Amino acid sequence: MTRILSLSVMLLILFSLIGCADREEDTTAIGSTPKADSALKEAEKNLKEVGVIVSFNDLGELAHPENLLPKPEDIASQEKQKKIANAITQLNIVISEIEQEAKMAPPIGSVSDRGIVHFYLGLAYLLDAISRLLLSDDPKTTFIIEYNPNANSGEWFTYGISNEVKAKLDSTKNPLEYPTAFTEKERQAIIDALDLISNAVVKPKLQNIKPQSSTVDGPPYLHSAMWHFKKSVGLLSDYNAELRDALKDFNDQIDKFELIIKQNAESWGFSYTSSQEG
Repeated sequence: MTRILSLSVMLLILFSLIGCADREEDTTAIGSTPKADSALKEAEKNLKEVGVIVSFNDLGELAHPENLLPKPEDIASQEKQKKIANAITQLNIVISEIEQEAKMAPPIGSVSDRGIVHFYLGLAYLLDAISRLLLSDDPKTTFIIEYNPNANSGEWFTYGISNEVKAKLDSTKNPLEYPTAFTEKERQAIIDALDLISNAVVKPKLQNIKPQSSTVDGPPYLHSAMWHFKKSVGLLSDYNAELRDALKDFNDQIDKFELIIKQNAESWGFSYTSSQEG
């Protein structure tokens, strides 16, 4: 009888230990805390309203990230730019909740949860940058941005300026004065767009041009599109090769887009200081 009781006690202890181990491995899904859940729903609503295809529960969607973006011209409105900015605010809350950064505790969100949120945060930063450039037309069209993931050139984004602005640049004799071919609002859009995409510091080289600095160098803009995209790749790369390659290809395209904006800005008389963002 004593031996049977001892065996029973040992089994109870064993099952208790197994139960504890299982609980320690549990992870919290996206939106599993009330605060994260509310923020996630608000972010999803805002992103869908600007034309983003959103799926926080399906990694399969990220295997074709090129299909998730709206057309640039569809986000060229103040209303949609505000929705994009609000989505960034809400997704910051989600990330903070699922990673519990403030409490210095181990992340409670799964790796895939965090990877998905970082991806959509990067997407929101990118769309914010595009929206600001297109909204800066003062008053006529200045920046021309097109998106075609099926382009024969292999580059999904094209970026340029109108013939009218080109004529202004051509008539400006001193290259250092090229920024004056753009209005103050248009210069601000260039500065903010590069900060949003890569956290770069951009400003006119000529000292006597009115000083301007980024207006997105603070909350809710805590990082940059590329920072979040790289975080996403790092977190999701181990799931499968197709997903890893798709996200890397997508990041390469964003790098190319940022490079086009950078090279144009430098040719237009702006200085560019790359980010040290870790």
